[in-house]
Amino acid sequence: MKTSPEKSRPEVWAAVLGYNNVEDTIECLTSLEAATYTNLKTLYVDNGSEPGTCEKVMEAVPGCGVLRLQPNAGVAGGLNAGITHAIAQGADYVIILNNDTTVDPAFADHLVEAACADSKIGMLVPKIYYYDHPDTVWSAGSVFRRFPPVVYMRKTRGPDDGRYDTPQDVDFATFCVIMLSRPMIEQAGLLDPDYHFLYEDYDLCIRAREAGFRIRYVPQAHVKHKISKTTGAGTPNPKFWRTYGRSESIFRRKFRHHRWLTGWTHALYIVLRFIYEGNWYGVRPYIEGWRQGARDDIHQAPRLDDAHVARGDVLRAP
Repeated sequence: MKTSPEKSRPEVWAAVLGYNNVEDTIECLTSLEAATYTNLKTLYVDNGSEPGTCEKVMEAVPGCGVLRLQPNAGVAGGLNAGITHAIAQGADYVIILNNDTTVDPAFADHLVEAACADSKIGMLVPKIYYYDHPDTVWSAGSVFRRFPPVVYMRKTRGPDDGRYDTPQDVDFATFCVIMLSRPMIEQAGLLDPDYHFLYEDYDLCIRAREAGFRIRYVPQAHVKHKISKTTGAGTPNPKFWRTYGRSESIFRRKFRHHRWLTGWTHALYIVLRFIYEGNWYGVRPYIEGWRQGARDDIHQAPRLDDAHVARGDVLRAP
C-alpha cells in the first residue's frame, strides 16, 4: 500500500499562545490557516484571558484547535501546555508563536525542509521582520558577544540589505516564533516556568546545545512581529524591567558556568547602559527584580511527563 505524500511528511503543530488581544490572535491564526505546508495543525492556547476571548477566537477561526488554561500559567507554562499536548497527539515538530505575529504562507515548508536535513537540528529560527516596517529585520537569530557581555539579536536598522540571507547555526533565538523538534524536547526538556517571561528562551537554547542539538537560522522562512504588545518591552513599564531583572538573576543562578553571560559583569553592564541611554526609569525596578531573583526558589526545568505541567481543557481539536 502506498503512503500519501501528506502522511509521509513530518507532522507539525503550530501552538499560538494568547492572552487577551483577541484581534492579534485572530490575525495570527488566520495567517497560519493560509500556510502551504499540508501536514500542519494549529492550536490556540488561551492563557487565562478575559471571559469571552476563546469564544471570539473559535467563531473567527473555526479550523484551529483550542486549549484553555485557567488561571494564567505564565509564558513558559502556557507554551509548555501547548507543546505537551501537541507531542501527545503525535507531533514531530512544534512551532510556538506569540499571538502578535503573522507568518508567510511558505514559512513552515522552509523550516521543515531545513529540519529534515539533519536530525541534530533541534531548533529552527525564521527571519523575523517588524510588522509595521515589513522590510526591516527585527531578528535573524541571536549570538553571544563576550564584551560587553550580552546576547544580541542580529537585525537591520533599515530595509533588509541581504546580510542575513545565508542559512547558518546561531547561539540563541527569541521564542516569539521558533520550531522545536520532538527529540530535542524529549532530551533537553520543556521551557522553565521559574521565569514568568524573559530568558526562558535563552535557558532552553543552552540546554538544547548542551544536549548536542543545533540552532539553525532559516532565512527563507519569513514572519512579522508586532513587538511585545503584552509585556511592555522597551517602555517605562516598571513591571517589565522588574521582571527583566528577576529573570536575569535566575538565569545567572542556573548557568553559573556561563559567567561572562550571567554574572555581575553583565548586570553592571545593563545598569550602566540604562544610565548612559538616560533610561533612569528602568534602573530601580531592574535592581529590585534582580534582588528578588537572587532570593526566589529555583527548580529543574520540567520534562514532558512532569505532573506539574499545565494540561488545560481541550475545547476543540484541530
